[in-house]
Amino acid sequence: MLNPAVAFAIVSLTLPPSGRVHLPGGTFEMGSTPLEMERALQLCEKELYRTHCRLTISPLILAEGHAHEVMLRDFWLDRTEVTVTSYRRCVAARVCTAPFFDEGDVEFDQPSFPVTHVSVDDARTYCAYRGGRLPTEAEWEFAARGNAHRIFPWGNVYNPKLSNHGSFASNEVDAQDGFAGLAPVGSFPDGATPLGILDLAGNVNEWVDGYLETDDVGFGYPPASMFNPKPGIGGGRPISRGGSYLEGATWVRNASRGRYHGTRSSTVGIRCAYDP
Repeated sequence: MLNPAVAFAIVSLTLPPSGRVHLPGGTFEMGSTPLEMERALQLCEKELYRTHCRLTISPLILAEGHAHEVMLRDFWLDRTEVTVTSYRRCVAARVCTAPFFDEGDVEFDQPSFPVTHVSVDDARTYCAYRGGRLPTEAEWEFAARGNAHRIFPWGNVYNPKLSNHGSFASNEVDAQDGFAGLAPVGSFPDGATPLGILDLAGNVNEWVDGYLETDDVGFGYPPASMFNPKPGIGGGRPISRGGSYLEGATWVRNASRGRYHGTRSSTVGIRCAYDP
């Protein structure tokens, strides 16, 4: 008979969820309407740095306009963010560049943590190694929002217990979700999309294949329907999606657009897409 202590250890050492999720082609509304932008600002104004929302954050939210119809072909998407273990396999194969943190770093170098400190080019290399690619920004948002135009991956009501988030304050750490830093991928199953895609909100931002460019007004999208849009040449900054463990509720919305320089960061990781 199996020793109960051994049995408990076997049950506890569960592997993080893995695999890919198929997203059938469809049509959805991408971006934010003026009303949704105002609600995003109101959500920001619940944070400690609320007085900064209208001046500092408003241009970032404005870049979510215009709301427009997008039609996509079907594709596959990783169920979770790419883990340190998975990325290390690519490094061992001498294909990928090692992430820019010290081996054994307790904050970042944990097998089931999402890999961080990787550039957008590192992310592209890794996804190609896996036989995939970075998702386009439209594909990422479709995976998060679905046809129902969800505000968050799980629905329309913000719940601080459903993602590994931070706060808009001098101290960006918010441990009320159970984690002061990174969390193992798949730690918030109740925050999944209806198709079972995990961690699209919080934990780490995720590189997407796209660039943030705005018009004279500050809008980031043209006001026209699009079919399977592809990223531009790249006059703007590379984009990440989903918010991180150091960002508040406004940034874990499905429409939020993170702008970076493509450089390695402790808050940006990878999720790959695959063609049928």
